[in-house]
Amino acid sequence: MKTTTDRFDDLAACVRELQSYEVPEIVAVPIVQGTPDYLEWIRRETAPEYGE
Repeated sequence: MKTTTDRFDDLAACVRELQSYEVPEIVAVPIVQGTPDYLEWIRRETAPEYGE
Protein backbone atom coordinates (compact mmCIF):
# COMPACT_ATOMS: atom_id res chain seq x y z
CA MET A 1 0.00 0.00 0.00
CA LYS A 2 1.05 3.56 -0.52
CA THR A 3 0.22 6.63 1.49
CA THR A 4 1.69 9.91 2.62
CA THR A 5 3.59 10.51 5.84
CA ASP A 6 0.62 12.43 7.22
CA ARG A 7 -1.72 9.48 6.63
CA PHE A 8 0.62 6.68 7.75
CA ASP A 9 -0.90 6.24 11.22
CA ASP A 10 -4.40 5.87 9.79
CA LEU A 11 -3.21 3.28 7.27
CA ALA A 12 -1.29 1.36 9.95
CA ALA A 13 -4.37 1.28 12.18
CA CYS A 14 -6.48 -0.03 9.31
CA VAL A 15 -3.98 -2.78 8.49
CA ARG A 16 -3.84 -3.87 12.14
CA GLU A 17 -7.63 -4.02 12.28
CA LEU A 18 -8.10 -6.01 9.07
CA GLN A 19 -5.27 -8.56 9.14
CA SER A 20 -4.75 -11.67 11.29
CA TYR A 21 -0.99 -11.61 11.85
CA GLU A 22 0.27 -11.18 15.41
CA VAL A 23 2.88 -8.69 14.17
CA PRO A 24 2.01 -7.30 10.73
CA GLU A 25 4.70 -5.84 8.51
CA ILE A 26 3.93 -2.13 8.45
CA VAL A 27 6.90 -0.06 7.36
CA ALA A 28 7.61 3.29 5.78
CA VAL A 29 10.34 3.62 3.20
CA PRO A 30 11.41 6.74 1.37
CA ILE A 31 10.99 6.97 -2.37
CA VAL A 32 14.34 8.18 -3.57
CA GLN A 33 13.75 7.90 -7.29
CA GLY A 34 11.07 6.96 -9.78
CA THR A 35 9.76 7.70 -13.23
CA PRO A 36 7.89 11.00 -13.43
CA ASP A 37 4.63 9.41 -14.56
CA TYR A 38 4.63 6.87 -11.71
CA LEU A 39 5.52 9.49 -9.09
CA GLU A 40 2.66 11.65 -10.37
CA TRP A 41 0.30 8.69 -10.15
CA ILE A 42 1.31 8.13 -6.50
CA ARG A 43 0.78 11.81 -5.75
CA ARG A 44 -2.73 11.72 -7.23
CA GLU A 45 -3.72 8.42 -5.64
CA THR A 46 -2.60 9.38 -2.13
CA ALA A 47 -3.99 12.93 -2.16
CA PRO A 48 -6.75 13.52 0.37
CA GLU A 49 -10.18 13.69 -1.19
CA TYR A 50 -11.82 17.07 -1.31
CA GLY A 51 -14.12 17.51 1.66
CA GLU A 52 -12.27 15.11 3.99
